[in-house]
Amino acid sequence: MARSPSALAICDSVVYSVASFRMTGHAKIVPIILAAGSSKNLGMPKPLARFGARTALHIAVENCLGYERPIVVLGCDAERVRPEVPRAARVVVNRGWREGQLSSLLCALRRVPRSSNVLIYPVDHPLLKKQTVTQLVREFLRRETGEEIVMPRHGQKYGHPIILSAALRDELFRAKSAREVVYRIPERIRVCKQDMSAIYEDFDTPKTYRKCLRKFQGRR
Repeated sequence: MARSPSALAICDSVVYSVASFRMTGHAKIVPIILAAGSSKNLGMPKPLARFGARTALHIAVENCLGYERPIVVLGCDAERVRPEVPRAARVVVNRGWREGQLSSLLCALRRVPRSSNVLIYPVDHPLLKKQTVTQLVREFLRRETGEEIVMPRHGQKYGHPIILSAALRDELFRAKSAREVVYRIPERIRVCKQDMSAIYEDFDTPKTYRKCLRKFQGRR
């Protein structure tokens, strides 16, 4: 797939350091974009699925700009996807991507300072907007003692992206899944209510891709 000049212009023109949201000290937040999984049911790499002038990967990176430099975790199809990663992000390749999503998260965490918090963003959520990330960060900065996780919720359904405190780092390395850590102690979750279902609308088949594409095209 050819690199889109318009998509690159959009993504690379975004100023990386946004003064009003740059995290400092203990509040640093590193976005981790998970894009390592297999796309065999879709017929093309998920990160390269197009939504208008951009790919799902470009959308994810753009939505994460303004904090610490985003990390894009590649695995399956890494050779095809890597040339399309915007320069605003850095790449980590998870050779063990077949072991599951947690393996990709841990692969990125090894490149993240122990004192940094992380925002986990699956690449297959193309309907997300930057305002959702902004709202999550604001909630994270408002969190109370004992609240180590910020999650978006629409109605009764949780979704992505989520923010995890640096305090959970060692727990993640001992866990069998990220979900195990997230839901182990409900009291440490701070909910960020959303008015859009985009937080849980993903794609992994031609049918769900077309559904997301129709919704994307129908947005104002």
